[in-house]
Amino acid sequence: MSDYPEHEKLRAVREQAQSIGEFLEWAHAERGWQLASYHEIGELAPVGESRERMFAAYFEIDLVKLEAEKCAMLEKVREIAERLLEREREAKR
Repeated sequence: MSDYPEHEKLRAVREQAQSIGEFLEWAHAERGWQLASYHEIGELAPVGESRERMFAAYFEIDLVKLEAEKCAMLEKVREIAERLLEREREAKR
């Protein structure tokens, strides 16, 4: 299993998510369509949730875990960069 399972899920659905996003953009720009839902009083109103959150829910991607994975990736990159810098410093001595 990957160290970054949420990123693996995201990678697996990238093309499908891209197609859905492009369709939603087209529908809004060309047709003026919006995603909407009925509220408690029976009125239809635009969905207030971000596209990112809707996609994450649909594709079962946990955004909190995804962010934690990003932080872990950055920390790993920092550690590697620090080791490389240390090697470079020692090579100059």
